[in-house]
Amino acid sequence: MLLPGNTNPVRAQAPLPNSMAAAGDSLTSAMGSGPRYFADNTGYSWATGSNPAVNSLALRLATRNPALSGNVYNLARMGARMGDLSAQMGTVNAIKAEYVAILVGGNDACAPAEAAMTPVETFRQQFDTALARLAEGSPGARVLVLSIPDPIQLWALYRDNRSAVAIWTLFDVCPTALARPRSDAPEDAARRERVRQRVADYNRQLAEVCARYSQCRHDGGAVFNTRLEPADVSPYDYFHLSARGQARLAEVAWAVSGFGP
Repeated sequence: MLLPGNTNPVRAQAPLPNSMAAAGDSLTSAMGSGPRYFADNTGYSWATGSNPAVNSLALRLATRNPALSGNVYNLARMGARMGDLSAQMGTVNAIKAEYVAILVGGNDACAPAEAAMTPVETFRQQFDTALARLAEGSPGARVLVLSIPDPIQLWALYRDNRSAVAIWTLFDVCPTALARPRSDAPEDAARRERVRQRVADYNRQLAEVCARYSQCRHDGGAVFNTRLEPADVSPYDYFHLSARGQARLAEVAWAVSGFGP
């Protein structure tokens, strides 16, 4: 059974940060969202991007606090899993960022096979280790943690699209969720549901661990529950977000950040 994300209690708006870092994987480095087809396009990132069309979290914050401009860092790396987050938090500590946006975990579920998905308890321990490292090295840093998107949405959107199916197959894109996309066989339907449940379980760990740290704010499942439209997905691989998708993610992040509207 899927478990809903925990919603943080209402908090007073915090002071605006003078520096910001984003951590995570290729969703945050904006792969596929800009002119570099299969590379990072950090200017289009929902978190730190400079492109006005995306209107990133950093741009929105800089509008209110110009001191943030020039003090924004994107530490996300293609292929990163939860086990990589602690090293990224070490870099956050080194640059002394006052605000940290995190979106990571999709690659823990998008493994070559179900058996290779990160166990839920391991995922939790790795996330706790990362936040503990940040809390020790940057005790004043505030954190926004976004839930992992639902990968089965992509299957539902594009399972009948020949280009998408061809690219997913050729490049082995998220095979746990997207292998044999046109199959309605019981074993394939059950596999997809198990993957979706694993992502929901990861998201529960993100919410519970975040709640243990006073400076951490979780999105309450907002990203997981956001319904994607075809225009939100990159036509390069039918997996990453387009520029419009990054803009939608920025909007969701802003709404749960505590700094809006």
